[in-house]
Amino acid sequence: MDVRDGDFSSWDMRGGVTLSAQPGYPALSLAAATAARAPAAYADGAAYADSPELYAGFPFSSAIASWAADTPEGSHLEVLLRARIGGSWSTWFSMGLWASGDQAFRRQSLAGQSDAFCRVDTDTLNLNAPADALQARIRLFSADGRAIPRLSRLCIAYSEPKPSIAHATAPVPGWRGELKGVPRCSQMIYPDGGKIWCSPTCVAMILSYWRGGTEPCEEAIRSAVRGVYDGVFDGHGNWSFNAAYAASQGFDACVARFPSLGALEPWLKAGVPVALSVSWNNDEGRALSGAPLSKSSGHLTLLVGFDDAGNPIMHEPAAPSNEEVRRVYARGELEARWLSASGGACYLIYPRGHAVPAFGLP
Repeated sequence: MDVRDGDFSSWDMRGGVTLSAQPGYPALSLAAATAARAPAAYADGAAYADSPELYAGFPFSSAIASWAADTPEGSHLEVLLRARIGGSWSTWFSMGLWASGDQAFRRQSLAGQSDAFCRVDTDTLNLNAPADALQARIRLFSADGRAIPRLSRLCIAYSEPKPSIAHATAPVPGWRGELKGVPRCSQMIYPDGGKIWCSPTCVAMILSYWRGGTEPCEEAIRSAVRGVYDGVFDGHGNWSFNAAYAASQGFDACVARFPSLGALEPWLKAGVPVALSVSWNNDEGRALSGAPLSKSSGHLTLLVGFDDAGNPIMHEPAAPSNEEVRRVYARGELEARWLSASGGACYLIYPRGHAVPAFGLP
């Protein structure tokens, strides 16, 4: 599901949340901002917008939200989801409290959320049984009554259970080529935390690519590291926050799931590099030949093209140096490691207005 701008007209607005005149997305009105100050609003949920009930075309067991929002210093928002399983709705689950800045408010996920239907694993709503519908809620907060937050886009990637053992699809004739100008940035050269910076490093490479590739790797990476940090998860790998950070830099950004590498070829053809969430262990038969590490329980790596044989060309942030970032992985191995690890989760980040393949509509 992908909702943006005027598509919010069918949402139920409460407690001073209104549609902005142009281009038509939920914002906290000035008149309501004082009444909606946190933490009072957090306790009673006075200012919020609810989506219509969204009926899926297939049973799904997992959902990931990502968003674009304007949160001036002193404001923040919260994204919540609930799912319908066997005719009954779950409780509302927080998918994160977000602010693009970090001075007045600490962006964070919420730990320990579960009920009889669902649980939240940092950025993902995981269901105990397949659901047939979901609903989103956005809560808006202003700490001083003057900072006015607003939401401009919401993506929800809902999917079937990820495969425990994924078999790669055979490559078929499709787009072949390599995106030019994508920076080659290693996360591993920064002794103050780089070993866990794979996600912001991928985001930094993507943003630098769209900006013309002139920004130094370290500057771009450290900006992303600051902008995606999750104070409860105590890390930089929250998928939703990485997409929200990219959106706060003026780009369209969504977390999405795809069933195969072949489904990403149109995105590469459109000029969009794609960050993939993978895991592997060469000692346990889940190989990723040519990877700079023998194993990883969770890692982001950047797809920038396909060679003539259809094998993925990667910019691998776990490489020991910037000069060793470009790699070519075996298509079958990477596809299996991606699908079985994350159900095909990835980041799609591109300039607003850039022509991209259709996706995400209910």
